Amino acid sequence: MTTWTEALRRAELVAAGAVLARRGLIRGREGNLSCRIGDGVLLLTPRGADKGRLVATDLVLCDLEDSPPAEASTEAPAHFAVYRACPDVRALAHAHPPGVLALAALGRLPDPNALEEGLALVPRIERVGAAAPGSPELAAACARALRRAPAAVLARHGVLCGGADIWQALERVEALELLAGLALAAAERTVAI
Repeated sequence: MTTWTEALRRAELVAAGAVLARRGLIRGREGNLSCRIGDGVLLLTPRGADKGRLVATDLVLCDLEDSPPAEASTEAPAHFAVYRACPDVRALAHAHPPGVLALAALGRLPDPNALEEGLALVPRIERVGAAAPGSPELAAACARALRRAPAAVLARHGVLCGGADIWQALERVEALELLAGLALAAAERTVAI
């Protein structure tokens, strides 16, 4: 039986997926979202689903004591590793923001000091080296990064942001993209002068 809390969290994840898609922070079947709904239990987006077109029943119920179900996102190992290592993280958003990806390709991270909002939402940003999606190496690196910071830029793979709820995790994704856009615009002006 679905509890009120589970139903609410399902609706929030569906809405967050639509927001990420509408704002161009994910495309097609990219990205994934999750949140805790109780002790050792979480909801995770399904493997291969368009996050902008989810319905509540698409979400996969997972037990952190078990292995991720086959229908869960290919990035389930990273989500499981972060939740196991970071008890304060209640939700995760993994997206592929184009500005952050462009800035990372230049070897740079967004600078939280560029905006007060940046400092408030992502006072520290970690870098995670390249690792295969869904791999144990990526999962371990994400867990290490999110123990130290609320957001991580994954080499050639986007961002992973944690939060007290999915909305805070989403705000952090958006803040990273805004900070990256500012850095890219400043670099463009510097070159053009």
